[in-house]
Amino acid sequence: MATQHRWLDMQRLSSGPPIALGGALVAVAVAGALGAVTAQQPLLGLGAGTAALLGLTIAARPDAATLVVIGVLYSNAAVIAVHFHGLPVFASAAVPLLLVVPLAYYVVARRQHVIATPGLRWMVGLLLVQILSSIFAADSADASGALLTFVSEGFVLYLLITNVVRTGALLRHVVWVLLGVGALLGVLSTYQELTHTYANDYFGFAQVSNAAFGTGERTLTGEILQPRLAGPIGEQNRYAQVMLMVVPLGLFRYWSERSPPLRLLALCMTAFTALGIAFTFSRGAAIGFVLMIAIMAFLRYIRPRQIAAIVLGLALVLVAVPEYGNRLVTLDALASFVSDEGPQDAADGSLMSRATENLAAALVFADHPLLGVGPGQFPRYYRDYAELVGIRVLATDRQAHDLYLDIAAETGILGLGAFLAVVLVTLRDLARARRRWSRERPELANLATGFMLAMVSYLTTGLFLHLAFERYLWLMLGLAAAAGGIALREAAAAEAAPQRA
Repeated sequence: MATQHRWLDMQRLSSGPPIALGGALVAVAVAGALGAVTAQQPLLGLGAGTAALLGLTIAARPDAATLVVIGVLYSNAAVIAVHFHGLPVFASAAVPLLLVVPLAYYVVARRQHVIATPGLRWMVGLLLVQILSSIFAADSADASGALLTFVSEGFVLYLLITNVVRTGALLRHVVWVLLGVGALLGVLSTYQELTHTYANDYFGFAQVSNAAFGTGERTLTGEILQPRLAGPIGEQNRYAQVMLMVVPLGLFRYWSERSPPLRLLALCMTAFTALGIAFTFSRGAAIGFVLMIAIMAFLRYIRPRQIAAIVLGLALVLVAVPEYGNRLVTLDALASFVSDEGPQDAADGSLMSRATENLAAALVFADHPLLGVGPGQFPRYYRDYAELVGIRVLATDRQAHDLYLDIAAETGILGLGAFLAVVLVTLRDLARARRRWSRERPELANLATGFMLAMVSYLTTGLFLHLAFERYLWLMLGLAAAAGGIALREAAAAEAAPQRA
């Protein structure tokens, strides 16, 4: 026995130090390599070090990959790294593939089943419609590019998100990540506006749109123009659209948290996100915000005194940013445009051109009702059909300025029907989850309601914008489907528990 113990001790002495020494040598070698790279190319070295640390974190906690991917996608950091800092395109495109790690953890390591949400069958239908529409498009090669975008940024992303976000705890962490992204971008936009540092894009996360508008004030050099901030996306209305989806999530996080510091943090993050929206001067986002507040009041999440506080807050924003109020006044031009009263030129040029584009899209849909003209193909048809409309025709290929007319023109009634079905079944599940847990588990009901209103805000702003930067839509739609699925699965488990007992 003593001989055996001595042999085991010798084994420990002989195997332990070499393993530890080998690990130390590897660590020193990696650190030395990172140091050498950092000395020559600081950004590359920093990125490599961050990637190594991230890899270790994901290996230890696979759900960390989900949070990282969502944060990177929503901040547009990967795209910025490509266009502003020379990152290879394939590295940016590979970011969503990190979700394969938590997917494998759940399906392979934990032997859980693949989740097929009610919206997935309609996503498959939408994919088939886009394939058929691409085949019959006038320029099938160009349509195939838009189809591939939908596959990568839509179908695959939706499928991955709905399969890796499986618990309420992870979903709450996702909401905090989205709030953090919205708050950071809002703070950056606020600082940029207050300091008038429009020439500084702050590493690409604070871009400024070319669509400045006149303030009515003039100097010796001409009229003073108000820049419109475009955040990391580079397009002011899109920036407002994706930031607006974060606002209801922040409000319901504020109502759900029990810790006063976390409640205050959620409220501050939501406020800075709202400020970021204000500096885009987006009229569509303003309409979406008002509708969102109206729905919250109808659902009795907001009391009359809280509505008064919101109105006071909006008034303070308009006082602090009077240019936004002046821009909202231009919505009156829409009434004069659609009515018989007042001259037609009362409507500003933007509204007139959008009306032309939308009517042209409606005519394209009327001529190609079943499958449309192909994904991404409406601009090819714009000028021919705009001449028939004749309100304000621009000598460029233009997009439809309406999500629904855009989808109808390019994929027909089949594509529009499949898209609306995905949205409606998701909203249906969220509404069911809200009703089921409103009394027993209000936090779960609040999560469902927050995502429901996030989708409503996107659908509202979609009345004024075509489908572009679509990964934001499918990412949020996937999270909304996951929220509804989590709540309904927990409801089914709660109902089955008494029967098992």
